[in-house]
Amino acid sequence: MATKIVWGYVDEDGNVQSGSGDFTVSEESEPGFYDIFFNPGTFSSQPAITGSCVSSSREAPVFQVYQLNGNKGFIVETRDAHSGDRDARAFMFTAVGGD
Repeated sequence: MATKIVWGYVDEDGNVQSGSGDFTVSEESEPGFYDIFFNPGTFSSQPAITGSCVSSSREAPVFQVYQLNGNKGFIVETRDAHSGDRDARAFMFTAVGGD
């Protein structure tokens, strides 16, 4: 089994700014929630996913990943570091798994 890497940089409006091209992003109706879907057949099993929010200051905004449907995609939630409220933020992610 070969290893597949999917990566992306997504702005706060859910627009893909750069990436590997084998995923789509949809911003949910509430700020700070994004659905990321892998193209069909990208992964044969659930990939490992990591990521980070982009910040223009020294704050550390919160980046959380929720898996949905195994190898089909995931949900990203971004939050303000100080208030804990969901907040629309640019983020980057990497997913690694078998193809």
